[in-house]
Amino acid sequence: MSEKYRIGDYEFNTYEEYLAAQEDVKKIDFITKELDITDADVAVRLYTLIRNKEIVFRSQVGMSFSWYVMDVLAQNSQKLLEEKRMKEEQKQKGRKLGAAGAMCILAAVLCLGYYSMTLWQDHLESQEFEKLQDMQNLTGHLIRETSSDEGQEGTAEQESGQADVSGTDDKKSAKKKDAKQQDKKKIDPADLTVLKKYSDLYKQNKDLAGWLSIEGTVINYPVMQTGKKNPDFYLHNGFDKKESDHGTLFVDARNDIVNRDTNLIIYGHNMRDGTMFGGLKSFMDKDYFEKHQELVFDTIYEKAKYRIVAVCLSKVNYQDDDTFRYYNFLNAESKEEFQAFLANIQQLTVFDQNIDISYGDELLTLSTCNSYVQDGRLFLIAKKE
Repeated sequence: MSEKYRIGDYEFNTYEEYLAAQEDVKKIDFITKELDITDADVAVRLYTLIRNKEIVFRSQVGMSFSWYVMDVLAQNSQKLLEEKRMKEEQKQKGRKLGAAGAMCILAAVLCLGYYSMTLWQDHLESQEFEKLQDMQNLTGHLIRETSSDEGQEGTAEQESGQADVSGTDDKKSAKKKDAKQQDKKKIDPADLTVLKKYSDLYKQNKDLAGWLSIEGTVINYPVMQTGKKNPDFYLHNGFDKKESDHGTLFVDARNDIVNRDTNLIIYGHNMRDGTMFGGLKSFMDKDYFEKHQELVFDTIYEKAKYRIVAVCLSKVNYQDDDTFRYYNFLNAESKEEFQAFLANIQQLTVFDQNIDISYGDELLTLSTCNSYVQDGRLFLIAKKE
């Protein structure tokens, strides 16, 4: 007889099903602690996220919770119908209702009961993505394991790829340069000397852009960069250019590390074993974040220290979505443009904090996958000291 795995009254035949249920339990525990599901508005938003597969459950435990949320919705629908009935009675106060009129009202109430949930959901779904932003501030301690293979291809293929598809954003990014940078004479990389500590590595692979390390973590890796013709090469290849599920950290192909952009973006896989950017999810714990804010990112030409100032959650948005894309912010042409970026980022922060960055700061963004929603992204913002 095969071994059985249990969580409460639920029984699982395989260890994989058991792990999936554990992940669902963690997510459900977080939701029930942070949200008042009995609140009608919260219940509808939560159910809409589940229905649209922006919150994903992968076990019977999660499915049972989804049914519970639906039950709450049904109860709230009954309350709304009762309120409507009372209002109708007040309007008709002082007048006698004939039998036919009473039957019509009763029929209308029953019809409303049948269609209320559908109409309510359709109304909410027509709204902008604000439902996700409203809930992101509640995800402060949601830490869950993500798979090493499934969904990882999206880390940079979708992010840097979206810039290629959305021509308007890409053209703006190419044209818009920080006013201070425009006044500077462009530096030719050929005139620079590779730092001695990286010269041997650079000889082995001239795609080397620098080295990233975060004190007190396992993050201590080379960072690569390729041209725009093959921007995601290191998503599936190691430093030696051989195929690898882990890939290698790499800078956005649109970034200029010599004539430095306002914001450099580094991508990496969220590996289950904690390698590459697998450790970034630990930063969703506030104590961990506060103890690991020192970061070093040397380019092959210059040493530099940074301080991590924000932990944020977002998702990949597609061409027809008129929403903010953090991975398309490379340069600020003006103070107003920088402030617009800051305002958007402030809404995506995991913690209740004011992000300590200002116009003129040189930023570094570390981006990886996170499955809190479909196509979810976790990213850290650091500023150069």
